[in-house]
Amino acid sequence: MPSHAARLKKVFKLREFPIAVGLTIIAVLVSTALVATQANTRFLELARQAAKDDVGKNADAIAGALQRELTKVDVIARAIRYAIEQKPDLTQQEYQDLVAPLIGTTPEILLVGRSRGYVIEQVYPMAGNEKAIGLDYRLVPTQFMAVRDALRTGKASLEGPVNLVQGGTAFIQRTPYYPKSREDKSRIASGIISVVVNREQLITQIYQDHGIETHDIAIRSLTSDLSPGKMKYGAKGIFDDNPILREVPTDSSIWQIGLVPSLGWPEQHRMEHYVWVLSLLGSSALGAMFLALWSMYRSKRIAEGQLRSAINSIDDGFALFDQQDRLVFANEKYLSYYDLSRNAIFPGNTFENILREGLRNGQYKDAIGREDAWLKERLAKHFNPTEPIEQKLGDGRWLKVAEARSPDGNTVGFRVDITELKQSRERAEAANRAKNNFLNIISHELRTPLTSVIGYARFLENIEILPGFKALKQALRTGAGEAECNRALDLLRNDVAGMSGRITSSSDHLLGLINDVLDRAKLEAETVDLRIEPLDLKDMVKSVTSNLGIKAAEKGISLTSDVAPLPIAADAKRLRQSLINVVGNAIKFTETGGVHLSSDSDDTHVRITVCDTGCGIPADQLDQIFDQFVQVDTSVTRRNSGTGLGLAITRELVELHGGSISVESELGHGSSFIITLPIKSQKLELAA
Repeated sequence: MPSHAARLKKVFKLREFPIAVGLTIIAVLVSTALVATQANTRFLELARQAAKDDVGKNADAIAGALQRELTKVDVIARAIRYAIEQKPDLTQQEYQDLVAPLIGTTPEILLVGRSRGYVIEQVYPMAGNEKAIGLDYRLVPTQFMAVRDALRTGKASLEGPVNLVQGGTAFIQRTPYYPKSREDKSRIASGIISVVVNREQLITQIYQDHGIETHDIAIRSLTSDLSPGKMKYGAKGIFDDNPILREVPTDSSIWQIGLVPSLGWPEQHRMEHYVWVLSLLGSSALGAMFLALWSMYRSKRIAEGQLRSAINSIDDGFALFDQQDRLVFANEKYLSYYDLSRNAIFPGNTFENILREGLRNGQYKDAIGREDAWLKERLAKHFNPTEPIEQKLGDGRWLKVAEARSPDGNTVGFRVDITELKQSRERAEAANRAKNNFLNIISHELRTPLTSVIGYARFLENIEILPGFKALKQALRTGAGEAECNRALDLLRNDVAGMSGRITSSSDHLLGLINDVLDRAKLEAETVDLRIEPLDLKDMVKSVTSNLGIKAAEKGISLTSDVAPLPIAADAKRLRQSLINVVGNAIKFTETGGVHLSSDSDDTHVRITVCDTGCGIPADQLDQIFDQFVQVDTSVTRRNSGTGLGLAITRELVELHGGSISVESELGHGSSFIITLPIKSQKLELAA
């Protein structure tokens, strides 16, 4: 039987049990209340943090998209400025042909206007913007100060919002442009390139592209000390609602973006009256489980989002395939590389199916004509990746493809754009070949006249071996008469004159080669200064044809000209040098027929055409004919001499005048070189 002490202890424990249960229940209830309250507060913090993370991600996306759009607008303005500086007197049609393709993929650009000074002369598109033509900024107070500052400082700026003359509100990218000549760069700008961007369409397009219509946005500028400035878009009150802020630098200021949820930030809700009921029903346990599962789920989502964001932010293409070779994930850069097969690049599709789609659309240039064999080779390298391979796409780009197998059997692939590297390598190889060809040619060209000079000079050093000298010496020794001595003297004179003439001819040829090389060096060093002066084109051409007429006559070909008198402004010496290079080149490569010079002009430019009936130029060499050291025949045994610098020098001299040179040719049917020059030099215009 149990002892008394044991019975007392058992009774004591039985008594303690309901108390312990009650205390436990109370403790559970209190703990549950505290935990629930803390959980509620924590949940609110998490909700707010999640909202901030979501808004921050979207703010990053909006800031990046806005930065890209503004950069695109700036690049378009700079491209138009460069084209106008190259050819300032564009017609409206030429201006339209220049601007249309640049803004074709940017629908938010309303128009691109070009002013000369303060007056708008050209716009595109014209339809709907006719009111802008002839607009004088000096009559528009809201825009005058910005235009004046841009003309005086030469700095690009992004203004807005601006109420347009033709209606609407927009941002305006103003980019000054200058005349082509460097001397004028220190002067006031010639005019303004104004790219007008529809404000509402720009912001709406960014919203739609990123699917963030559930947020409210406001944009304002910041002053030089980063204080709030002028509102660019949206309600000013957004900046008072604890927005997520991002900054976007522009040419003239810094824009600040403020973003908040359209429904507001998460707010505190009182849930204490549910706590006791939920605790009685065991909600504390379920809540703990729910929080644990939620925490795990949220952590996983955050980790996945961070991983995807990191992968999408890299500059290279990335793709992951599972053990069955099905696509798991591919970033945006990967999709941009394989645009022709984009429709097949989705999770779950196999690598082989993606390749077949690319083959059907001509994605892989090396596979054209041998698709089945190429597919077999590519799959073999994909399933057994070793060294990276180079892949040429249908659009001309080159990719470096690196693939590797992970320990669990997945395949990781990287795509790196090496187009620029390949092109640089090809250009370097071409330049090296041209340099080697030039060295071979110039060594031959210099050696030939120099050998002639040295040879005939040695004859003159040893005059006693000449037949004329021997005859004269014999006549003097034998006491021949005056007539015999004179004949011997004439013979000696002819020998010496012939050799001196050959020395002079070879020296002139040698001097010409050296001058070509020196001119090329001056042009590369940018030390050639033009002396622009008025001259008559016909007189200039006549001096060239007179100078080269003997050379043409020696070859038995004609050299004719019907160039009309025309006063132009140019550097006489450099223009004559350019014409001599082109006409001399035509004579050099013409064996029968002749060379003819003609001209035609309009109000601003004159075109000088040099046509020959020579051997012509292969079509694959037309793009290179004006490059330095380039010749159609680069062998040292070729029939015509030269360094391959003449046309390269001519092109640079013509471009220094603000003109251009081009060629049309057919192999075996002659060539036509067209030199286009401005009739009136920009230097003289500004000086006047």
